[in-house]
Amino acid sequence: MAQRATISLASDFEVVGFNPEAADLDRPRGEIVAEVFYLVATFADGERVSHGSYRSIEAAEAAIADAPPVQLWIAHPPEYGSAAYVAHGEDDKLHAEARLEEAAQWGFDTRFMKF
Repeated sequence: MAQRATISLASDFEVVGFNPEAADLDRPRGEIVAEVFYLVATFADGERVSHGSYRSIEAAEAAIADAPPVQLWIAHPPEYGSAAYVAHGEDDKLHAEARLEEAAQWGFDTRFMKF
């Protein structure tokens, strides 16, 4: 039996390029940070998968019709408070935070990292 999913849009701020001439103390390599939109499919149990990277909300909305089947999308953190979050989401979040802290302890600039 096929699972049904609700598709929505989400966004994050990500590094989309580099311009060394615009480097300063806050962005020493000249990182260009912009809002990036993507599709998120949420299943009844709270599991989520995501797809795409679009520079505008209009482009993300237009991509829904041509998106591949959700079974091919990449894993995304589960919906907060759902059965999936209770089962593994909190542990995954704690693990990601530990990896981020470890990277910071090794001296990496973690402002643009995502685990």
